[in-house]
Amino acid sequence: MHEEFIEHPSAAQSAELLQRFQEFVQQRLQLPDESADRPLLINLRDEAGELIAGILANAYWDGLEIDTLWVAEQHRGRGLGADLLQRAEAHGRRQGALVAYLKTVEARAFYEKQGYALFGILEDRPRGTLLHHMKKRLD
Repeated sequence: MHEEFIEHPSAAQSAELLQRFQEFVQQRLQLPDESADRPLLINLRDEAGELIAGILANAYWDGLEIDTLWVAEQHRGRGLGADLLQRAEAHGRRQGALVAYLKTVEARAFYEKQGYALFGILEDRPRGTLLHHMKKRLD
């Protein structure tokens, strides 16, 4: 047995492992490959073109992963985040997503107001915090 320990692997160096894993997943679960992903980015800009809010999400494997939701401090409390989240969820539903999920350190209460439920907590990621894993049924 020969060990390869590669810090900061390139995409090419990771490709073989990722391909083998994808083959395993396909064989066991018969899921669509990652080329079936349906990423979504919605940005809101002010009159000067400055980014004031945005959401990045991806619909795949019957789910919607909310990767990033951000609203500039001075624009919070106006419903922009809730609106962006609802629009991403609608995108997910159109793509066949049954569940939306995300992780957050600071915004647990916001997501609970939007109908998300906690399903796990990871301590110290980053150190001294709680990383909340949350989900919401879309069907």
